[in-house]
Amino acid sequence: MQSIDFQARRKRVAQHARELGFDAYLGTRQGALHYLSGAFMPWRGAVLVTADGHCEFIYWAMDASRVRVEGHEMEIYEFEFSDFPQLIRQRLEHHGLTRGKVALDLSHPGAAQVAPGMLTAAEYFDLTSHLPDIRFANGVDVIDDVMLIKDAAEIERLRHAAEVSDYGFEQGMNAVRVGATENEIAGEIERAIRQRGSTWSWAVTGGTEVGAGERTGFLRGVTQQATDRVIQPNEFVILDLHPLLDLYMADTALPVFLGKPDPVQSKLIDCWEETVQTMLASLTPGRPIAECASRAIAVFEKHGLSEFGLPLFGHGLGTCARTRPFINLRSRDVVTPGMVVALGTHLYRPGVGGMRLEYPVLIGEHGAEPLVRTEARVHRLP
Repeated sequence: MQSIDFQARRKRVAQHARELGFDAYLGTRQGALHYLSGAFMPWRGAVLVTADGHCEFIYWAMDASRVRVEGHEMEIYEFEFSDFPQLIRQRLEHHGLTRGKVALDLSHPGAAQVAPGMLTAAEYFDLTSHLPDIRFANGVDVIDDVMLIKDAAEIERLRHAAEVSDYGFEQGMNAVRVGATENEIAGEIERAIRQRGSTWSWAVTGGTEVGAGERTGFLRGVTQQATDRVIQPNEFVILDLHPLLDLYMADTALPVFLGKPDPVQSKLIDCWEETVQTMLASLTPGRPIAECASRAIAVFEKHGLSEFGLPLFGHGLGTCARTRPFINLRSRDVVTPGMVVALGTHLYRPGVGGMRLEYPVLIGEHGAEPLVRTEARVHRLP
């Protein structure tokens, strides 16, 4: 694979912090740690990038020796027990940052999901109480702006992760049969993606998700962790995969229908598939993302199913899946070539069933280019 210039990344973040009026960026999100280190960092940690270009990491001592070896030219300061905020304060003071303005990972406006690793309330209060002359502010855009447009090396990794999710979905669909359990199907998917190089099913929702029948129809129910529920004929099955390769993620969810849908299920399928195609067609460069979301919502309304469709149509994808662009009516982003998104379409009707799309696409010069070969439709099994 193409190499990544981590020093150049760190310099871009430092430059953007200056442009936004910050003296430093203190990132605690896992996606930021991965993006700037090149090492898998699952435990509590932070990356400090000063406006003059210095970059260092603060990380839990029990895992720091591995990260030093597997990361890229990392300067690491270790903490034990609950000393994380104290060490952050020491490092800020070391760089003369006792006043000025420092960006923190606090929240994503317009997104309900909390990205793994956001600064906690206790940590925030500790910093503000001990460093009263620093103006701490939400600074997620310091790095999100930099991560928004993917370069060739990132696209190569995202394409590889998507290809692995293709194989996992294929093997999972082959395992869908009457009498199989959700857990058995999830296990086949896990085995398949590991065989192809996935190192971690990143989702906080239980790794590989499989839901069947009534479990696909929870109202607004975006999550079905696999259980021992047995697959029955004539029902929906949702397969939701989250492989991670070289710290880059795929997020692929597609529905399967086992048997023959009844008229109510068929109506749901027609609505969902039209919404999916509308979303794929709407992601053209220059169009406000909020407008893309409104077009999809209009399809739900046309079919009379808006109460069952979610107004959420995906999110950014890279070293984090809780990052811009968030495809909803509150988005301020514009569709831009080089973005990679997990395009989403969610339709869940209690008592009938539901369907979920999470579909990795690259925004090219002419619109959405799927990174997966699996078609964005309901996959039917006899």
